[in-house]
Amino acid sequence: MGLPSSGTISASDINIEAARVGTTNAPLGIQTGTAGDGSLVKLYDDATPSPVDQNSPYAYSDFYGKSFTPPVISCKIDQTEAIGSGAGTGYFEAQLDFSTTTGAIVVYFIAFTIPDGISFLYDSVTYNTLTSNTDGRITAAAGTNNIIGASTYTGCTEASLIAGSGTDGYELTKSVWNGTQFGATGNDQSGLVAAASNINLSSADITYTLVIPKTAASPSNGTLKIMAPCTDTGWRVNTPCAITLPSFTTNSVNNTFQGACCATQNQTYYFARNASINATSNFAIDTNTLPQVNNFVFSNSTGATALANGYYKITSNTAIYVQNGVVDSISTGCGSCTSVIGPISASGRESSSQFVCFNSGTTQYWYEGTAGTLPGLGDKCYDTSSVPGTVLVAGWYRKDTDTSDGRMQIDSTGVIITDEAC
Repeated sequence: MGLPSSGTISASDINIEAARVGTTNAPLGIQTGTAGDGSLVKLYDDATPSPVDQNSPYAYSDFYGKSFTPPVISCKIDQTEAIGSGAGTGYFEAQLDFSTTTGAIVVYFIAFTIPDGISFLYDSVTYNTLTSNTDGRITAAAGTNNIIGASTYTGCTEASLIAGSGTDGYELTKSVWNGTQFGATGNDQSGLVAAASNINLSSADITYTLVIPKTAASPSNGTLKIMAPCTDTGWRVNTPCAITLPSFTTNSVNNTFQGACCATQNQTYYFARNASINATSNFAIDTNTLPQVNNFVFSNSTGATALANGYYKITSNTAIYVQNGVVDSISTGCGSCTSVIGPISASGRESSSQFVCFNSGTTQYWYEGTAGTLPGLGDKCYDTSSVPGTVLVAGWYRKDTDTSDGRMQIDSTGVIITDEAC
């Protein structure tokens, strides 16, 4: 909204524009020199469209037409420390400084009962995909706040949220975080959408996790955004610094559980822990040392790249299944891993034995058998070294590059059912 361009301006007006209580005690400036810390003039040293003159003499007229620029707040080293508001409807922003540190910014958010929405703007990208121990992964339309909370709260159901949003979205009073509290700026934020595409109501008291990758020193700042369209609402959120995510050792992605069990465990990947709210309204972060169901999982420590869909072994007898960058399930019961021989170059596949020995094509394959020998009747052949993987397509193959090695017929299970000379 900004301060008026003429007429009377009071200290109360200046405080309120700066997202503070109107009666906050602060001097206009100092007698001579430049404005001191704690003064109203210093508070507006980066105002728009231009800063208030920091040099004496000072006058209230110096504030004509000025709009307060919210301060950038340093992130919290303590990942569990929560900030929040129970003041009802509004739009809330916190400008956060992460310095030059790289890593993953892991935000925890709880709406308790009455629905509220959250997103995070960093480096021109809006992050709004959430997960929780209860609901798993939930998404929202690009550029919107992901609205969560209880689905049955009277007057704030999905239907009433959509109806209240109208065609142009909500227009809510804007407040900014000043380091200790959210204060109303006197301005409004419009265009806050509530549609089926960004509403994910469920149960009360669920804590959600949001991960923002910070892969470079710059930019150092990001913006936390929260919309609270319903009356009497309350929520809690943390403002964490970037961290290196906890890691685990596993295999490259495999398309089967047993394949992951038998694959080489030579990859280091990463996960983000979920959390809950404790009795002091701060966050209690889970202590799991390995990824668990509904954890985000990544191929890098900053959370920039989600793991591909598939299976990953995490203990001697356990593998996780990942879907859309989140652990979907955990399976136990790894079987014994068969030794695989190969690779061997065979002919290209033929549907009959007639010409297979003269086929000039080449197929690389592996098989379960005895090292130092060619495959024989009953051996199983694969097109990958990961067992059990994908078996060779049924048909006829020359056993190796030399016609003297003979030919073989493979059935639909990959097993050699005919072994004969060319």
